[in-house]
Amino acid sequence: MSGLWGWFGGGGAAQKRKDSPKKAILDLRTQLEMLQKREKHLHNQITEQDNIARANVNTNKTGRSYRFHPAVRCNAMLIRLAR
Repeated sequence: MSGLWGWFGGGGAAQKRKDSPKKAILDLRTQLEMLQKREKHLHNQITEQDNIARANVNTNKTGRSYRFHPAVRCNAMLIRLAR
C-alpha cells in the first residue's frame, strides 16, 4: 500500500524530511560565505579610511588654532592684565 502512495504524491514527504537538513546546511554555508565577504569588505574600508585620516593628520597641522583654546585665552588675558 505504501508503494501506491508514491504514485499519488504521498511518498515525497519522506524525501523532503530527508533533504531538509542538507538544505539547511547549504543555506547556512552560503550565508556564512556572504558574511565573511562582507566582513572582509568592511575591514578593507576601515583600513582605507584609517589611512586617509592618518594622511590628513600629518598634512593639516597648520589647520589647528590654539588661540581659541580656553587655556591659551586665559594666559593671554593674564599677560594683558600684568602689563
